[in-house]
Amino acid sequence: MGKKHLSVLMLYIRSSITPLLCTVILVAGIQTGLFLWELQRGAAALETVMQPDYFKWGFIGETIFLVAFLYRMNSGGYTLRRLRITERTVFLWHVFFCFLCFVILWMAEIVVLTALCRYYLAQEIASGLSNQALFLAFYRNEFLHSILPLESVSRWFYLFFAFASLAFVTAGAVVRKRYGRNIRNNAPLSMTIVAMLFYFVRPLGSLASDVMLCLFHLAVILYSLWDVWFNAEEVTSDEND
Repeated sequence: MGKKHLSVLMLYIRSSITPLLCTVILVAGIQTGLFLWELQRGAAALETVMQPDYFKWGFIGETIFLVAFLYRMNSGGYTLRRLRITERTVFLWHVFFCFLCFVILWMAEIVVLTALCRYYLAQEIASGLSNQALFLAFYRNEFLHSILPLESVSRWFYLFFAFASLAFVTAGAVVRKRYGRNIRNNAPLSMTIVAMLFYFVRPLGSLASDVMLCLFHLAVILYSLWDVWFNAEEVTSDEND
C-alpha cells in the first residue's frame, strides 16, 4: 500500500519539478531586472523601489500560471488505474502536492525579494541605513507585508487558507477533468483566483477582511472535499483484498 501512495506522489513530482523551477527562475529574473531599472530611475527609499505593481502582479501571475500548469499537466490516468488507487486518495495526494508547490513558490519569492532588498542596502544610495531599513520596508510596503506578514497573525492564517484553497480547487479541477467536465464550469476555482487577484495585497490592520477571506477559503475547501467525496466515482482498490 505504501509503495502505491509513494508512486502517486512521485508521478506528480516528476511531472512538475522542471516547470516549477523554470517559473521561479523566470519570474525572479524579470523582477530583478525591474528592480534594477527602478534603481536606475533614481528611486530613493527601499519601500518606494518595491512599490510598483509589477512586483505584485509578478507573484500573482506566476501563481496563476502554476495553477494552470498543475491543471493541464499529465494527471497519469492510466498509471493511476493500473495502481488501483481510489479517486479520493489520489485527490488528497494531489492536494498535498499542489499545496507544497504553492509554498515553494511563496518561499522562493521571499528569498528573491529579501536578496533584492539586501542588494539595495549594499548600494551607495543606502549608505547610512542599517538592517532595520529592511524590517521597516516589510512593514511599510503593502506587497512585502502581504507576502511576509511578520507579526500579523491574521494575515498568516489568510496565507495558509489561501494556498490551501488553491490546492483543493486545483486538485478538484483535475478530478473534474478526468470525468470529462469543463473547467469553465468550475466556479470554486474561478472564485479563488478572483479573490487572490483583488485581495491578496491589502493594507496593514485588515483584520476583518482577513477573517472574512479565511472563512471564504475554508468554505471553498469544504465544498471541494464534498464535491470529490460524494460525486467522484471510486475505482476498485485492492488495498482491501
